Amino acid sequence: MAGASASSAPAAQRAAAAAAAAGPEGHDVRYDQVVKETQESTFSWLFGGKPKSQSELRDERYCGYLVSMDKVLSDWQRNELDKTEALRHAEYYMEKIVGLGTVDAERARELLSARGIDDQKRMDLQREFQDLKRACNQHVPLFDGQGRHLQDRTCKDMACC
Repeated sequence: MAGASASSAPAAQRAAAAAAAAGPEGHDVRYDQVVKETQESTFSWLFGGKPKSQSELRDERYCGYLVSMDKVLSDWQRNELDKTEALRHAEYYMEKIVGLGTVDAERARELLSARGIDDQKRMDLQREFQDLKRACNQHVPLFDGQGRHLQDRTCKDMACC
């Protein structure tokens, strides 16, 4: 019995901390990755940095959202985050990723690699997201061989009938 109360106390503390860190969209901002709007240089601290292009910002935001998703899914797998809360955060980052549109695949791959996420890890994240959706009894999204989200298709669209 003592073990049960000890394990619920940290869970309550984590829930209270998450509530305190909730952003305006209701997600936990501790998972957010900051993307700087300017490029760093030797004297940027003095003169300010050169503004990044929209495509650079888009690629960096994409990478930040994936890193955030990785943290959410890792916390869920370690039972540090309830599945419904994890799903809320994961779906928030998925919406952000979809909202970005097309990114430069090679640049994104380089940026992700620098942050420890290779192609295999991206596939693992997709599988983990699917597992989370299943655990929450939600519709499980499908991805193609390149990791792109497939829209819901009918059997006729997939030429199986």
